Amino acid sequence: MFIHEVCKKCSLTKKAIYYYEKQGLIRPNIGENGYRNYSDEDVSILKEIFVLRKLGLTISEINNVLLSSNKAVSLLKYKYLMDLKREKVMEQQKCLELLIENYNVDKGIEYIDIHLNRSFTIKEKLIQAFPGVYGIFLSVHFGPFLNEKADTPEKEEAYGKIVDFLDKVRITREMEEYLESVIPLTDQEVIEKMNMTFLNAVEDIENYIVNNQQEIEEYIKFRNSEDYKSTPAFKLQQLLVEFQQSSGYDEIFVENLKILSPSYLEYSEKLQEANKILLERYPQTAKFY
Repeated sequence: MFIHEVCKKCSLTKKAIYYYEKQGLIRPNIGENGYRNYSDEDVSILKEIFVLRKLGLTISEINNVLLSSNKAVSLLKYKYLMDLKREKVMEQQKCLELLIENYNVDKGIEYIDIHLNRSFTIKEKLIQAFPGVYGIFLSVHFGPFLNEKADTPEKEEAYGKIVDFLDKVRITREMEEYLESVIPLTDQEVIEKMNMTFLNAVEDIENYIVNNQQEIEEYIKFRNSEDYKSTPAFKLQQLLVEFQQSSGYDEIFVENLKILSPSYLEYSEKLQEANKILLERYPQTAKFY
């Protein structure tokens, strides 16, 4: 099936279809003449993409749904986030009405403490607590595990310990500058796609190694090269290792994050197993950690 027919069937523009192909969501056959031939499966996937994009899901979120063995269950997470967003907007509107009626900041703070704070996810609360590159760094590296609420006394206590740790820990100006140079602050789609790629790899490391052997070997070669040692990413890695070893990061931050986020606890257990398999297959990666 050629693209003009696919556009009609899926209510998509040609540029949109090419974009989804570039993102790896579909893989049409390309003939010797350069024309793409789309299968029924490609059309079915594009229809899914059309619906999910209209519902506000990002490309990485759509990819997660497409790869899921139970798509309905996978969508429950995004419905939960939308419910939280709707709850938050309603409370924000009520607080605005309160301030419009009587611009009393103390009353606004009281309303936020009682009503609005409960609708924020852990990620939102951390970004608000630590504005700027530091909060974004936390969102980049831990965002997929923070779309939950601290909704039990145990989680509230763990969240408090994390905030206390992060607020007291010393971040050098050098480390902050490297964070600013490495993190793509304005490209959330890229960040989410990287996160999802890594999560999918950890979920099934054996299959990931089989399907990405060439890319893995090229990455290992680059990581062991002198070129890599001249990059900001290499310097940031060194700074982060030093920071983690000297700050109590593992003992305080990581352990409390496992309490705060069940999804992070599950991920950390799978990550340990994935690292073990990766080290057995590629011993040279031991120096990366």
